[in-house]
Amino acid sequence: MLKMMGTDFWSHTIWFILLGITTIIELVIIFFNVKQRRPVFALYLTVSGMTFLFEMMILSVLKAYTYYPKLVPNSPPDDSIAGNLFSQFSVSATALLLASLKLKHYWYLVFALLYGLIEELFKALGVYEQNWYRTWMTVVFLTFFFWIVKHAYRICFTRLKGVLWYLAIFLGLLTLHQNTLVWVLRITGIQKFSEHLLPDKQHSLILLSSLYMLILGSLIILIYFAGIKWKWKIAVIVFLYMLHYFAMKLELINYKEGWFWVSTSISIWGMYFYTYILDKLYSSRVEVERSKLG
Repeated sequence: MLKMMGTDFWSHTIWFILLGITTIIELVIIFFNVKQRRPVFALYLTVSGMTFLFEMMILSVLKAYTYYPKLVPNSPPDDSIAGNLFSQFSVSATALLLASLKLKHYWYLVFALLYGLIEELFKALGVYEQNWYRTWMTVVFLTFFFWIVKHAYRICFTRLKGVLWYLAIFLGLLTLHQNTLVWVLRITGIQKFSEHLLPDKQHSLILLSSLYMLILGSLIILIYFAGIKWKWKIAVIVFLYMLHYFAMKLELINYKEGWFWVSTSISIWGMYFYTYILDKLYSSRVEVERSKLG
């Protein structure tokens, strides 16, 4: 059960909320300054997917560090993931801010150093703990990440097509589907991946979650953009229901009693809906000359 007030709130949670507020401020500045808000929002979701992928790798697989926002106190792994979400959306907003405002490259280092200071502050406050990871790595990684997002921003408005188009959609789906559906279904106990496939529980969860996203996301993207008739789309969707059923029987996915059809439908049709949303957002963009993007 989420714990939003009390001692933990003022000692731990509040710092992540403040980070979230700065994220909102950055997004307001971004959308106030850009003309093509819908594709920029889509790009933000894609960039957040990039950040999510990287952070899940070093947070959950390599166990580089741990967050303690005290939002899900009864489940330390989920609590750390909750803290990661604040970090994920924050650095993504900063990266897009730098790209959209066409700031000089030295600002990349300035903001990367600022995040390094925030990281040290969080360590001192006891809301974040490093294992083998070190703060200087954040500064290096973010400087490079900001550079990547600058080029992603340019590509979005100049030549986003083919493989890059589908990759942008997939990463956007990673943000939307994993954070608003898969993780929510998990913390509510409705749909959980097995923790016993591998010796390490967290590695088991990450492996199954990754395979789930890859299979479901790829098939939904395929049937959405392939231009096939609805009868074939329905056939693939029925196949996806069957895969979920077999995964349940093999105890790869565990469902709360009586929730199989509801949870599976939310996941499958939610993925299709999010694909539709991302397609419409990106399709609204108007391409511009490369020179105008800096």
